[in-house]
Amino acid sequence: MAQSRGPILKLALALFGAAALGMPALGAERLVIPFQISDLEHMQIPLEINGTTITTGVVDTAATFPMIDGRTALRSGVTAPDAATPRVSILGVNGVKDYPIVRLGSVRSGNVRLDAFEAAFSRDLDIPGSAANVLPASAFPGDILEFDFRARKISAYDGQPDKPETALYDIVPYELDGGLMYVTIRINGRKGRALIDTGSNLTYVNSVFADLSGLKTNPEKTQLLQGATGGDQSLRVATARRVRLGDFNFGNADLFVSDPALFRLLGIDKEPVMVIGLDFLSEFRVQIDRRRSRMVLSLPDIPFEQFGVELNARDTRLR
Repeated sequence: MAQSRGPILKLALALFGAAALGMPALGAERLVIPFQISDLEHMQIPLEINGTTITTGVVDTAATFPMIDGRTALRSGVTAPDAATPRVSILGVNGVKDYPIVRLGSVRSGNVRLDAFEAAFSRDLDIPGSAANVLPASAFPGDILEFDFRARKISAYDGQPDKPETALYDIVPYELDGGLMYVTIRINGRKGRALIDTGSNLTYVNSVFADLSGLKTNPEKTQLLQGATGGDQSLRVATARRVRLGDFNFGNADLFVSDPALFRLLGIDKEPVMVIGLDFLSEFRVQIDRRRSRMVLSLPDIPFEQFGVELNARDTRLR
């Protein structure tokens, strides 16, 4: 977020309705899932479906219903849905669509195994650089869900968040609204809400927030963006003097400005709101403390100027 990562090729976001998963018991052994970041900056986890099919997917903090790619499901022995198959309405970035529901015998990733749960059967969800297989973050038990982007692993465990091995961390409270996780954020001193979304490869802000905070459009980068997206005039790039999340301050941050149908369907399009995606989150080690409704964000002990970020001085000890 502190620096632009080049023109966006496609907005990719999936938000789903409620689902009940068969959660594994969390014993002394931590649940650990390795992941890689694709060329298009999506987080990919390895998946084994029904003990037969090897593929990839994503762990999405902004999803509450699993999804499986139709071709993957059929290769895994899932019975093809028909007209009588129950369906679920899924809210995505461009609107609502109905999908048939299928039942999976098992999904394995790392030392995690999820048994006998339902998933939306998708033939057309396009997540560049990844198969259309989505596991909600809520699928994993434990007090703490941790995304360690330098070690390339996701962990789930009980108790307190591990103490960061750095002085550069802060504790940021979040609230759940409709099963989605929001934090308070400020752009140029103006307050808004930010949806935490590990399923999105990018961070973007709605035009209400952009106008409220006085963001200045960058004509050159906007032209590159619109050229990469087929001249889509609804997208632009704007520069913020300062973005503040907790006590982290980012200067001269380039932000995408967009008003997808998602915000309107969630009923938040009239308020200052944004999505925080992997381009921002991957700079941190992110520990989501679900029992206490807070996130611990930490940076490695390297010079601030490498991130274009400052940390306000205050007591941020874990307690």
